[in-house]
Amino acid sequence: MKSLFFTFFILMSTATYSATQDDVTLPDSVDVSGVKLVLNGLGTRKATWLGIKVYVGGLYMKKKSSDYKTFLDDKTPKQIIMKFVRDVDATDLIDGWKGAFKNSVPKDKLPSLQERINTFYTYFTDIEEGQTMVFTFLNDGVESTINNKKLKKIEGADFTKAMLSVWFINATDKGLKKGLLGL
Repeated sequence: MKSLFFTFFILMSTATYSATQDDVTLPDSVDVSGVKLVLNGLGTRKATWLGIKVYVGGLYMKKKSSDYKTFLDDKTPKQIIMKFVRDVDATDLIDGWKGAFKNSVPKDKLPSLQERINTFYTYFTDIEEGQTMVFTFLNDGVESTINNKKLKKIEGADFTKAMLSVWFINATDKGLKKGLLGL
């Protein structure tokens, strides 16, 4: 009996926990440059009036928060993982980002960001169901990994805040926003 208990204890202590939504499983935590980030919440991006599921996203932060106003200016790393549940062509991805930046970034801030936003758009190709995008928000810029390909970091704390804002300020998909905030 003691050996059974010991085996159970060892298995539980080494288990990797995860969260699942819409048949997509994401880890409960990730490591960013030696900093452990915990899953704040999961949400499903739905598009069009039909509510077509596009991706399941997970927001990772050092400390959980349901108030985006406090963490948008926070200097600690954050990460969003997007796991796609359908194919999406590059044009639709770029159009979605254009609308998101327009909705969330103040008009007077866009000109200083535009060149970097345009660089960001060049990162997109058609994406297939099951593929993943990972965006790591650092104090000095955003690291992007799309389909397991790490791309050039886009520099600037202002870009970090602008990009992270697209999920929370004037977000088109309120359900996704609530899910990422753990509400």
